[in-house]
Order: sequence, then structure tokens, then C-alpha cells
Amino acid sequence: MRTVYLNGHFVPESEAKLSIYDLSVMQAAAAFEMTRSFNGRHFKLREHLERLERSCALLSIPVDVPDVPAMTHGSARAIWSFMEVVESLCHEVSRLNDHGPGEEHRLLIVVSPGCAPMYKDLEGVIPHPFVYIADFPLRYTVAGFGKYFTEGVHCVTSDIQQVPDACVPSAAKHRSRLHFHLAQQQAPPGTWPIIKSQWGYLTEAPGANLVMVRKGKVWVQRFNALQGISLQAVQELTLTENTFSWNCDQMPDELWLTGTPFCMLPVASLDGKPIGDGTPGPVYRETLAKWSELVGLDIQQQICDWDSPSRLWTPDAQRLSTAQH
Repeated sequence: MRTVYLNGHFVPESEAKLSIYDLSVMQAAAAFEMTRSFNGRHFKLREHLERLERSCALLSIPVDVPDVPAMTHGSARAIWSFMEVVESLCHEVSRLNDHGPGEEHRLLIVVSPGCAPMYKDLEGVIPHPFVYIADFPLRYTVAGFGKYFTEGVHCVTSDIQQVPDACVPSAAKHRSRLHFHLAQQQAPPGTWPIIKSQWGYLTEAPGANLVMVRKGKVWVQRFNALQGISLQAVQELTLTENTFSWNCDQMPDELWLTGTPFCMLPVASLDGKPIGDGTPGPVYRETLAKWSELVGLDIQQQICDWDSPSRLWTPDAQRLSTAQH
């Protein structure tokens, strides 16, 4: 049985419970991060946690130093910062969840403001801000993604509009993702939606940033979009130009999606029009190779191997993994 951290306790995943009156449930008022590991080591965990703390500030979610079961009343709690404690808890949750040989960790870290004030005296609620951390096998998150590395992703522009920064700041990673859900539901089967801003410019895909290549130069989209940790990794691996504003008037030579579980994927077409020659471009292949070298494994091959018939993640395999680990 997998183990999660919840409000000062390590508990079995099936017993981790939130109140229906919690604001993360009632209003999707929560900040969160999702991380991945390479060879069992978390990638840019500190950067994710720094963004988590910024998100809480932007969303007016109080940040309390979480209780650590082994030192809840010790002097260390008064010394450690929120980030240091959460980082320590992330490593402990990972230690408690060995998914087996060749598997990777996918951490989910959520900060909730607690239940709404009018319900704070009810039995079973958590009245104050709290953190929960879960660890799930990464390959379940990217099941079926292997083909995208060679065939590319087919994208469509969505009629669902990006939430303006004046409503919810795009710099915050939050649980209010209804516009993502609607865009995904309305996209034709087999396609990924890309959401436009109120001015008609492409912003991001659900859970992914946009990177564009023109004449060998790499451009990133930062306007009205969450600043992804994977996007930062691409910027560190390439010489990126300033952010682009693009309304599909001119097709790029290459277009990529970047996101934590899969790192980066090439886009083969947009609204039925091919990007380049419709295959992964040379700058994409070079950048992915650099990323693989950086983390000490072939990112594409790992995800493709997980899609092999003998390693597909099925409900039965999930139940077996849960029972064994």
C-alpha cells in the first residue's frame, strides 16, 4: 500500500481523507506542484517548491511550516523553513514508496487553506492550512505517450479562453483547472488543445508550455501562461530568445510542448496544418538528447519502454504494485 503525508501524519493512501468542506474541494483553492524523478532522483525539486511558495503568496494561501511526525515539538521545527520541511517530507514519502525496479516517482504536493471558516468546528475537518504529499508511479502518468516522441502530437486551437491574469494569476500553479478540462473535452479525439488569450494569442496547453523554433532560434511563450519548470530546463539547454506572441498567422519550423511528466514532445500539426515536415525537428532532437545526457538516461526510450506490451500499466498491474509496495 502506498503511503502519503497528510497534515502531520504518514497514512496509507486509501485512508488519506479530505473534508467535503475543505476549500481545496469546495473552491479548488489550493496551490500544488507535480514532480518527477530520473533514476529515482527528483528533478529540480527545490525549483518546484520555490514556485509552490510563490503560488501560495499569489493565491493568498497562508504558508505554515508543516508538522513532521518525528520532530513535531522539537526545536528544529522553529528553525526549518516551509521549503526545507516540505523538501524533507518529499524525500521521506519517496523513501516510503518504492515502486519497484526501473520505476520513477511522481510526487503530488498540495497546499490547502483548510476548510471554510463556517465549518471549522465540525468533526473531521482540518480548519487550518495544511500540506499533503502523494507519490505515484510516473509511468501511469505517461502511459501511451511513447508514440508522441516519434509521431508528434496533433494540436488544435481551443475555443475555451485562457483565464486572464486579472482573474487568477497565471504565475501561480493552482487547482482551478476547469478551463483545461473544458478544452480537453471539446478537442477532437486524439488531439491536444492549445488555449488562446483574450487577445487571440496562443498561451499554453493543459499542463504544458509552448516552445517555438524559427530559423534555428528557440522562442518560449511566457505571457499569460504558467512558467513551467520543464520550460526553464529547455531555456537552460538552449539559447532562447524572448517570449513570442503568436496567433497562428505564420507556422513555425518546430513547435514543442514541455511538461514535467514527459519533459518535451514535438507537435506534428496544428489545426490540421503540419509543423515543419510533420516530424520531430533537429533542434527538438538535439535538445532532448542534451536533457537525456543531463539526467543520465534516455528520456524517450524510458517512456517508450513503459509502453511495451509486457510493461503496460493496467488496473491489475496497479493493484499488484499497490499490494507489493
